[in-house]
Amino acid sequence: MSSTKQHQQPTSAAFFIRLFIPFALAFFMSCLLRTINSVLSPTFIETFHMSASNLGMMTSAYFLSFAIAQIPLGVCLDRYGPGRTLSGFMLFGVLGCVVFAAAPSVTFLFIGRALVGLGVSGCLMAAYKAFGDWLPKEKLPMYNSLESFVGGVGGMVATTPINAALGFISWRGVFLALGGLTLGVAILLFFSPRHPDEVNVGENIQQQFKGTLKIAVSGKFWRLAPIAVFGQAIYLALNSLWIGPWYRDVFHSSPENVPNLLFICSFAITIGYLINGFVANFLKAKIGMKVINVTLISMSIYTVVLGLIVIFPQYGNILWPVFVFLGPFSLLTYPIFSSMFDAKLAGRVQTTYNMLVFIMSTVIQSGVGWIIDMYEPMADGSYNPQGYKVALIVLVAALALSIIWCLFYRKDKDEIQY
Repeated sequence: MSSTKQHQQPTSAAFFIRLFIPFALAFFMSCLLRTINSVLSPTFIETFHMSASNLGMMTSAYFLSFAIAQIPLGVCLDRYGPGRTLSGFMLFGVLGCVVFAAAPSVTFLFIGRALVGLGVSGCLMAAYKAFGDWLPKEKLPMYNSLESFVGGVGGMVATTPINAALGFISWRGVFLALGGLTLGVAILLFFSPRHPDEVNVGENIQQQFKGTLKIAVSGKFWRLAPIAVFGQAIYLALNSLWIGPWYRDVFHSSPENVPNLLFICSFAITIGYLINGFVANFLKAKIGMKVINVTLISMSIYTVVLGLIVIFPQYGNILWPVFVFLGPFSLLTYPIFSSMFDAKLAGRVQTTYNMLVFIMSTVIQSGVGWIIDMYEPMADGSYNPQGYKVALIVLVAALALSIIWCLFYRKDKDEIQY
């Protein structure tokens, strides 16, 4: 069959199922496994007598292995294609779920969590590559938004539905079930369509590092990097762990109600994923607003909302959903980065950005725990609200400084056009 005919196949329902569904389910599992610790954190604290810093370090192992995997992931995607690469990676996720389910100590929880992060580290990038290989450019925003939407639904399932499942099976049983689902997705991915032009080529690790180094020392990259990295890393780190304990320890919500509040947050993120690109395109088409300006405005509001959570914690049930809804608008920096560099560097720009995001997510998730542990726990054993307050103030300051940096650093040399 000719390459032209292959490109026409995505119009059929059967091909859509074979192409889109496996990658969408993979991102669904990625977001579910990323968010689940926010709901299960009270169980882990009780079972393993974990401090806030231990909880943060264990949960952040997901982001740490995610970050480490980015450069070899790029090599594998080029050499072996998105379907087979992601299928192989997700087997580590299966192993991670099993190790996590059987963990006798915090150390094994850390190992299991790191394996899970490694397993799902390629879900989004592999999907973007697969869609880019098969689909015309004008269809990519729709497919990418749908992919993000399905991932957001995965984050929603990690809240109230998972909490309800705990009424029937233990948390260890939940992770064994998730391991089985991850294995099923890995099998689907292995049999997903392989592009006719896909060949076993691509740059080796040394070449990848050279390209990454070129980007990493670029002044124009660092004009945008702080706001892009902090904007994404902060909501990922907070939503995947600390918002749940905050609702319990600062908002004083009942344990039964926390998963419901997290469900609302995950729903807000899902809507943010779905509409961020459409909002940016609408404003660009109607009033000529550049995407960088949409990003700066949305991230400024995002920073203010996080500050309001510090000042008015009694309104956290309203402010946290607004905050996490705005978080996905940081993803608008992906196409901005691509527009700033030569097309042949686009993939490495994205993996460099991704690597920094997940390194920073690791630092933030662990750092919040360390700050909380600086304050004496409350009489009932809960974490001290003052620790949360100080940690969030630090994050507000980091966001504000990143916005100021983007506004003024190298503006006379590297005006962002997109």
